[in-house]
Amino acid sequence: LSPKGEAEEEEENAEVRAAYIDEDEDSDENESIDGGFKRNGRVSRNAATGFSALGGTDGDGKGLSAQHPTLTASSLYLLQSVAEYLRLMRVLTPSMPVIFQGFCSLFERTMMHIFGVFGQHAALERDSDKLTPRLRSILVQAMNGSTLASFTPAVGEGVGAEASSVLSSGNLYGLKERAVALESLACIADELKRLKPGLKQALPHKEEQKLERFFGQTISSVEDLREHVYRHVTGLLLNLSWVAETIGDSDKLSDKLKVGKYAKKEISTDHSKWVDDLSAELTQFGAKLACADVTAEALVMLWDFAIAETASAIVDGFSRVRKCSSEGRAGMILDVQMLHGNIRHMAPQGTKEDFRIVDTYVKAFYTPQEEMKHFCQTHLEFTQTQKVALINQMAGAFGWASSVKSELIAGIGANDLL
Repeated sequence: LSPKGEAEEEEENAEVRAAYIDEDEDSDENESIDGGFKRNGRVSRNAATGFSALGGTDGDGKGLSAQHPTLTASSLYLLQSVAEYLRLMRVLTPSMPVIFQGFCSLFERTMMHIFGVFGQHAALERDSDKLTPRLRSILVQAMNGSTLASFTPAVGEGVGAEASSVLSSGNLYGLKERAVALESLACIADELKRLKPGLKQALPHKEEQKLERFFGQTISSVEDLREHVYRHVTGLLLNLSWVAETIGDSDKLSDKLKVGKYAKKEISTDHSKWVDDLSAELTQFGAKLACADVTAEALVMLWDFAIAETASAIVDGFSRVRKCSSEGRAGMILDVQMLHGNIRHMAPQGTKEDFRIVDTYVKAFYTPQEEMKHFCQTHLEFTQTQKVALINQMAGAFGWASSVKSELIAGIGANDLL
């Protein structure tokens, strides 16, 4: 999946694309079933990157008409295979539905192979929330009763050893290879979208449901696969395992010291040390991404996931704070603002920088007592443990009666956490 040198890649890309139109231009067989299959003539090598071999150049800046499309030799051969399917559909019109099914299976199995190499295999379990239902359905269908092992490199010498080396920590867990594979797949998906009008007109009406499923489910789930793999590799590259424990109050503190990090009597003007440590961790994460030289779009996605995971870890940390005063809550706000400001300087343009989950949790401390039950019932982004911790912090800071606290905790169905 590694990109080749520009000159060599440009030459091979042009040759492969030229293979799509190697038939006699005067032959009747070259007539398109409709505009979606239309060939534009032999591609010059200089114009290869701006030509859509399958659906025509429409200048939308996607697929092969993108300014700098990410393509691998494997993806080009996949496109060549798609072109062969289209040729068969023109020649063997009665068998068009069967050929189209093979066309769909080819792309789905390609997705399955990418997941097999770069995905989180445990995510295929039914009780996992690491995959969207749409993507899981496509991957299970692509397996067609086979085991996941048939889509992954075997452990051992040769290809297996090479794959293990690519996915090692020393190679940034295959970050560059993952990005090239995913962006290449997305490029192909964008290119195939141009075929939909032609296929819809050519296929029998009874096949329309399969056509809509392919483009509405399979092609759309390419984005789900990108998100899954990028989120997975973000977790491998960004170590946040220490954050929650560092922010929260340790259970190992003696009773004398159990006043808590945020149970302050005065508003602090200095941020906590964990802010600097976490900023340093994110700086290292950014440096790793720079080494991999991923595309701008992939870079933004990776940072979005890193910020989302960071925000989640901070909320988990704040929920481990046993005692919190109003002054301590102000300190939390200062810490969050300081870290958020640091992230703005690190993250690329276009990153969401979404810290709303942290802001909501911190500011919920000031929610009136009578509104807390409604808050807990409507904010499903927080776990019951986090909600109970928030109630305990508020009860301690504002002197709530124990009966009020117990009633609130029971009201959110967290009696076992009392």
